[in-house]
Amino acid sequence: MARFPGRWIVRGAVLGGVCAILVVIGLFAVTLLPQGEGLRRLVAERALTQLWGEPVTVSGAVTVDLWPRPILFVAGIQSRGRDGAGAWVERVVLGLPAYGDLLSGHNAYSLAVDGARLDVPMDGADDARPGSLLESPIHVLSLLPHLAIQHTVIRLFDSNGWLFELRVEELRSRQDGTRTALVADAALNGAPVKLGFAFDLDARPEEGLRPYGAEIRLLVPGPIQDFICRLDVRAPTARFDRGLAIELAADAGSLAQVLVLSGLAPVIDGSGTLRAWLFAEPDTMAVRDLQLDLRLTGGEHVHLDGAVGDLPTLQGVDVKAVATLNADVASSVSLRDIVVTRLSGAFRSGADGLMLEDSVVETNAFDQSFRQIGPIAVRSVERDGDGRVALKDVSVLAGPRTRPVLQLTGDVRDVLRFVGVNLAGTVDLPVASMLAMQAGGAARLGRLVGRMAVSDAGGELAVDAFAARIEGGELVQASIDLAPPDLAPTGAGPAARVEARLDIPNYSEFAAALGREVAFQGPIRFDGRVSGTSEAVTLDGRADIGRTQILGNLTSRAKPNGRVFVGGTITAPKVFGDELISLVRTENRAGRRPVAVLGAAPLAGGSQIDLMATTDMDIAISAERLEGGGDGAKGIQARLAVNEGALRIDPLRIGYQGGFVSAVVASEGRTSVRIKGAGEQLSLAGLVGRGAPISVSGTLRLAFDLTARTDADDMLSTLAGTLTARVGRGRIGTGLLDLAGMGIVGGLFTSSVYRGDSELRCAKVPFVFEKGVARTNPILVVITENIQALGRGTIDLPRNRIDLLVVPRPLNALFGESGHSFTVKGPLGGPSIALAAGGGDLRGRFGCDN
Repeated sequence: MARFPGRWIVRGAVLGGVCAILVVIGLFAVTLLPQGEGLRRLVAERALTQLWGEPVTVSGAVTVDLWPRPILFVAGIQSRGRDGAGAWVERVVLGLPAYGDLLSGHNAYSLAVDGARLDVPMDGADDARPGSLLESPIHVLSLLPHLAIQHTVIRLFDSNGWLFELRVEELRSRQDGTRTALVADAALNGAPVKLGFAFDLDARPEEGLRPYGAEIRLLVPGPIQDFICRLDVRAPTARFDRGLAIELAADAGSLAQVLVLSGLAPVIDGSGTLRAWLFAEPDTMAVRDLQLDLRLTGGEHVHLDGAVGDLPTLQGVDVKAVATLNADVASSVSLRDIVVTRLSGAFRSGADGLMLEDSVVETNAFDQSFRQIGPIAVRSVERDGDGRVALKDVSVLAGPRTRPVLQLTGDVRDVLRFVGVNLAGTVDLPVASMLAMQAGGAARLGRLVGRMAVSDAGGELAVDAFAARIEGGELVQASIDLAPPDLAPTGAGPAARVEARLDIPNYSEFAAALGREVAFQGPIRFDGRVSGTSEAVTLDGRADIGRTQILGNLTSRAKPNGRVFVGGTITAPKVFGDELISLVRTENRAGRRPVAVLGAAPLAGGSQIDLMATTDMDIAISAERLEGGGDGAKGIQARLAVNEGALRIDPLRIGYQGGFVSAVVASEGRTSVRIKGAGEQLSLAGLVGRGAPISVSGTLRLAFDLTARTDADDMLSTLAGTLTARVGRGRIGTGLLDLAGMGIVGGLFTSSVYRGDSELRCAKVPFVFEKGVARTNPILVVITENIQALGRGTIDLPRNRIDLLVVPRPLNALFGESGHSFTVKGPLGGPSIALAAGGGDLRGRFGCDN
């Protein structure tokens, strides 16, 4: 009998059915029977480890429901990571798609978490599994559309003290067509917030490479305006795990509220807006089209715009920043009133790190620009227990890496309030790089080398210590040493001391390197000390200008009305006036070229700094002797007073050859000064000096009332007013004046011509000045025992020239023909005398007292 060929089919079907029954029985045993608990726990631990990123243990029950859909229940979940990552979950419920959905290809699942605490390091666990929650927060977006949360705390933290604690009592999702929406009332760092999520899990081809979208919204109710942060996310896949493009928009009506949300102390307040595009991958976060505007309640405005290649590592930074601090402050008229009004610059990534380029510090007195500062590095940005943000191990370099001109390191304890600043480092700066100067002289000025420390230990940001000296300079040597204050408590605050020394061997060469032409070729030296507190500062030192020595002891105090009072004494054993005049006068007619700091620029309209208008003074000035002309003056005494911008030197008294000059000097307006006074019993011989070509003697009297402008390059060119000199009885050491008046024939019978000596009865020299040029007003009169000489002309002080016509006549023929008229022309130091015609109108009887 032939065998039935289908029996093998039957046997196979029976065997398959038996196997299927065995698989079902085994699956039933594993999922439902208590004996499968260990295997279920192992499977759950492995699955949760893959999701979390670090090993997970399950201490509670693991159960499964198979109908009407597979559901996995896991209790007692725990994970502890080496870097602080951790998870403690009372219960997790994973719901798989229904069997019908599985067969139709709809694989939507659900995940419910109840009673959880999740500690997540913000910088990601080093050994976390790729694609896990700990490896990158971006993977949270893959879970959100399927997630339900109850009684859960999520803590994001790092090793620098930053902590964001989010408490969610209930987060549930609902389907809205093809969109999955989630809403929750939560608390972020203790502040109530509203969270909203919406996911479009069906592809939208019109969006191109990123067809899947999500919207995340954070809303915090505010007293005036809510804080709203919105992220519109586009992704290439429905998992939202790579290639994300996120449009970020945030509007804050209260910056203090945002600080509280961030776990920071609300030390500032104001409003702000943030706009940016974020491009996220699991290991990078790029920022483009950044626009940040902050308006603080104090009136400050901060604006940032630019891009960052990778935000976590600060690579590819190109961000421009502008901070307007005091927009409406008036122009400063006092050094004490100078405040920073605006800061601007660009942060850019360089080959050696973050650089600050093209920065400008604007004040209400001047602007200062810096081409480049950096690299700038910060080891960590930390948050302390009081919610303050600190910068730790700040490092700032400027200049070449091989020899930086500035190198500072330190900390900033509170960045938002900019307090707790403590920076120290070195300075190695070419002197020429600080000044706008002529090319070619830079190397001769040397380098300023030293150390410095900056802090706000005294309540305001200030230089605590600075010790530096100029090295390698041919034209100048200098040193400065700022000693730190004595921190012992005193009534006026901590005291500080500065010692400074300056030595310029040849001021003319030094000035030439700065683009100025100065006649003075002598040395200038200074050795002084400044000490005091915030209430009073004392200057004690000595200055040598050529052969002139000046000793000073001045004290500066702040007055209750905000003005500064300076008092003290200035004394000098000898003052060489000719050297001081050559110091302040330029050799070229183009005027003085001011020394400028490189990168500095005055405000539009010029600087409004006015020390005279903001400083009151009462200084006693004395000098034992004034040299540089004649036999010198003795016993110079003066009192310099400045009150509410008005200058007055009263009295001013100068003893001179048995006589004296007394005067009053006073300012007239901002730029003019007036000197009015008289001289009595002055020796004409002492004034002219022993080396004069013609000796003269007599008693000189002066009366003067002169003004000049203090803002001119050459004050002599602005001299105006009157000066009258009168001489009593004396002698002229020549008979030529009598000879010119008497004529050749008359001179033969005039004894003074033979003696070579004339008796001077009197002389009157009246001048009126205009723009530094003195004109006789009306005429010059000289009377000897034999003749009367009348003269007229000019003395041009700015050009150092004299031009006089002198007409002498015999005393017995004052209305007759003149003798031999002559001119005196040329430089004041050596004019030429020549016979001249004319002057017939200079006739009549004149005296010296009218």
